[in-house]
Amino acid sequence: MRVFLERSIIKPQLSDVRCNSCGRDVDKTNIGYFEDHVSLSKTWGYHSPYDGEAHDIDLCVDCYTDWIAHFEIPPCAESLAGA
Repeated sequence: MRVFLERSIIKPQLSDVRCNSCGRDVDKTNIGYFEDHVSLSKTWGYHSPYDGEAHDIDLCVDCYTDWIAHFEIPPCAESLAGA
């Protein structure tokens, strides 16, 4: 015979996303998903200015657009429309 216990498990749930650059909240759609934004995660290696640190960054679309405008080599853009 199997005996089961009822347990409550507490786990983190994402409630808000805030742009690291401008500080604005990333809006949610009417069904609860976050509007499009960029999330970056980087764990820095040895001999970098951030040796052993892990950085997480979120950027809204406006700040991402401003950021890539300063790139010497723009990101490769591939349209997925119709795919």
